[in-house]
Amino acid sequence: MQRVQSTHAALGLALALAGGSAVAGTTVYDAFDTPGYSMADYNAKWANPYGLGEMSVSDTRSFTAGNFSIKAPVFQTGFDFSVYDHLKYMAASTQSFAVPVGGTLTFSSTISATAYNTQAAGRLISGSYTQSGLPYAALALEGQQAGAVMNMIDFSTGQLFDWFISGSTAFTLIERLPSSVTNPLLKPGDPGYVGIDKMYTQIIKQVAIGSGPHQASISYSDAGSVSYFLDGTLVSRIDNVGIPLDQQGVDWSGVYPSYGNGEALSGKIRNLTIGHGLFSLLDAFPFQHPDRPDLAVSIPLTQRLFGQGMDASFDNFTVTSVPEAQSWAMLLAGLGVVGLVARRRIATRV
Repeated sequence: MQRVQSTHAALGLALALAGGSAVAGTTVYDAFDTPGYSMADYNAKWANPYGLGEMSVSDTRSFTAGNFSIKAPVFQTGFDFSVYDHLKYMAASTQSFAVPVGGTLTFSSTISATAYNTQAAGRLISGSYTQSGLPYAALALEGQQAGAVMNMIDFSTGQLFDWFISGSTAFTLIERLPSSVTNPLLKPGDPGYVGIDKMYTQIIKQVAIGSGPHQASISYSDAGSVSYFLDGTLVSRIDNVGIPLDQQGVDWSGVYPSYGNGEALSGKIRNLTIGHGLFSLLDAFPFQHPDRPDLAVSIPLTQRLFGQGMDASFDNFTVTSVPEAQSWAMLLAGLGVVGLVARRRIATRV
């Protein structure tokens, strides 16, 4: 409870700094700390749209010490079909949150992650191109092997922003999923259809991290930019959301090139949902998309499951809305205070 109160105080200061004429608001969506918090409470706030993943094999979800813990030290589930292999466990908030017109929406959470049998320097993943049979191999970052993830999701456009926290590294990721994943009923030519020309999945930046917990935040601006913070420090900022990073000519990890010009989404993302879970991201883009069978890669389960796994805990999912863009800079200063509180909390535990 003291932990939650400290975070509340820091968020309060963040809002005070945002001040001015804007009316900012913070919602603690889930702190897992109500007396007798149970799976029923969790299910009221979180849904599993793609199933239980690893938890269908052994359900280790628990609520102790005011946080949500999930353990999968050795991943057991795997599929040679791209995105369905990625989700070792994923939950999305049953409530979506409106993006303020001209303002910003920020999701924050506290994440602890312990990775098992991952290689911080990267692991070579091998397979073959399905159509030609030619060999395929690429280096997967530590967080791609196993990561504890916080998502900011727009199910309408398929746009996502993600933090991947792993053993000794973390990375920021931006992606737009195709309609074949988010809404298979949509066909080319339908309004809102996302094909290979608009989809992308790109890792922005990997950073070294110490032992957690870590305060992860993602802030989306209605003007079409997104910023990622770790423990109150800005790690990545991307403008022109919807345009792939390589098409913009900005720095990115170089793991997944895009195959189209994308689509600027400024003013088009109206609601966002919080997600969290365990992920493994080993496939080749564009992830077996039907429009490009020549690029489809098959990766055998022996390469997908090599003894890697992840234990993670999540706490203090908060949502901060700032309706006026001019208050954005002051809110960022406030997020720095939140990170400072998180770092002091870690030091106290140690």
